[in-house]
Amino acid sequence: MLERVGSGFPGLRCTTRPELWLVGDAELFVWEAFVSGTGKPVPAGITQHAADAAAATDTFADRLENGTLSDSDVVCAPSSSFNLAAAAATYAGLEIASRELRDQVQVYRTQPAL
Repeated sequence: MLERVGSGFPGLRCTTRPELWLVGDAELFVWEAFVSGTGKPVPAGITQHAADAAAATDTFADRLENGTLSDSDVVCAPSSSFNLAAAAATYAGLEIASRELRDQVQVYRTQPAL
């Protein structure tokens, strides 16, 4: 998917750091959804993948509204990390700072439907 975005929008500024995206220093914010366990939705009339994507989107929207995009549910510190999302963005030809390869990616765990 990122490769298609990169080929369609050459030079698109991308980040895995929410604070850069929120202030407009990047047009695309890449993050990871953790859809598992109690946060895994039960599909109703759609595929499991579509239900997972909807749950991830709802989680992102809630975090954006609540101002908690900087609160990752998975933390690598104090160990170092290799940011696969940043690597994928680089591979796709998106413009992303090379230092983000060593930043941890934001991971948002989906919440169970109420």
